[in-house]
Amino acid sequence: MTRIVVKWGGSLQENSGAIADDIASLWREHDIIVVHGGSRDIDDTVRELGLLRRTLRSPDGMVTRYTDAPTLTALMMAMRGRTQPRIIAELAARGVEAVGLSGMDGGLIRTERKTAVRAVFGDSVRVVRDNFAGRVVGVDTRVLEALHTCGMVPVVCPPGMTADGQATNVDADRMACAIAAAWRADRLLLFTDTPGVLADRDDPASTIASLSRDDARKLVPELSGGMRMKVAAAVEALGGGAQAVQVCDGRVHAPVAAALRGSGTLIGKGRDTL
Repeated sequence: MTRIVVKWGGSLQENSGAIADDIASLWREHDIIVVHGGSRDIDDTVRELGLLRRTLRSPDGMVTRYTDAPTLTALMMAMRGRTQPRIIAELAARGVEAVGLSGMDGGLIRTERKTAVRAVFGDSVRVVRDNFAGRVVGVDTRVLEALHTCGMVPVVCPPGMTADGQATNVDADRMACAIAAAWRADRLLLFTDTPGVLADRDDPASTIASLSRDDARKLVPELSGGMRMKVAAAVEALGGGAQAVQVCDGRVHAPVAAALRGSGTLIGKGRDTL
């Protein structure tokens, strides 16, 4: 079977039914893994708990969530208590047998905590030591393979876990790319709220149809925000074993089907479709 990883973005709640419809039409003919974030739900949970939403900007311009211990707890509450049940319910309503997992389950996502992170504060760079962010250092796909053997769709979210059992926040795009690489996926679909990677960020019609891995790597410093993280993660996925990564619009009708027909930006191969 063709192996497809679908990154279901937290910003695409309004079109979640369309994504679920497509997965329902494909899951019996393809092996599918869903990886999701939950930025809106995390922000809501952080606010309800009376915490501050904070970010860190690295010296090279990457922006990530500042995940101190209370924020990590809020993140886990939001992912497993809000976002994931909603996705599971959407899929179940369409007859898809899905199982929710975090990166901690079954040793799925092994991480190393970034114990000291350099971040920009105004005109200075400081070292942050209370951030529970992690880098992915290993993926154990056995639990994913077991679920596919049972005819079920894994639905996976952060956090990951260190060797000594510490939960760490991992960017969901990077998690999806790490899973796609370890699983040697035929296609990783990174859904977002733009038509793809744009040559001009202010012109939705400037979608770049395809990029080689080398071209994508060179483009990363010119990108900003979430797109920069997606393309950087795509480069990593291709280097690790994924066959192709596609950055595509999750807001359109039948977004998965449209992506598999070649919409968005395909990184790593030509304009071949599955």
